[in-house]
Amino acid sequence: MRKANVAALVIAVTAAAVISCGPYTFNPNVPGYIKSVAIPLFKNPRTFKYGAERVLTDAVIDEFVADGTLDVAGEDVADSKLRVEIVNYKKEALSYDVQEVVKEYNLAIVVSATFTDLINNQVLWQEPSMYESVPYYAIGPKAETEDEAFDRLAEELARKIVNRTLQGW
Repeated sequence: MRKANVAALVIAVTAAAVISCGPYTFNPNVPGYIKSVAIPLFKNPRTFKYGAERVLTDAVIDEFVADGTLDVAGEDVADSKLRVEIVNYKKEALSYDVQEVVKEYNLAIVVSATFTDLINNQVLWQEPSMYESVPYYAIGPKAETEDEAFDRLAEELARKIVNRTLQGW
């Protein structure tokens, strides 16, 4: 009789644990009812980096599509919206050769980003100073252009924005 009581207790505890646990989500930052995101063209009112808004917007869209967790949709049908404004863009020399020609630069960008639940009209997260940077060589065997480095910067920023949206970090 004692084994039957223990078995019944184990079954009861297991059932209670299963019932009490809600569905697990891999996206703790996004409510379960949000299935899509609108990503309007980023704003670029403060920098002179021509086309930066298009490159960054496309990189973020590509990252959301590659992740597949949220569908990218138009604002009229999306459950959420990601709004981003470029606050600052900077190119700084990092190192020089013996003739004092710049060998390496650092590109840095600061954006203000807001992710909003359009169903409940509620801001889920907001970062007024999201920062990302990448170094690049201007001369030598690893040299690349500023535009090539900017593409890498856009990809890094896109990963950061998607991680912030989906994972909260």
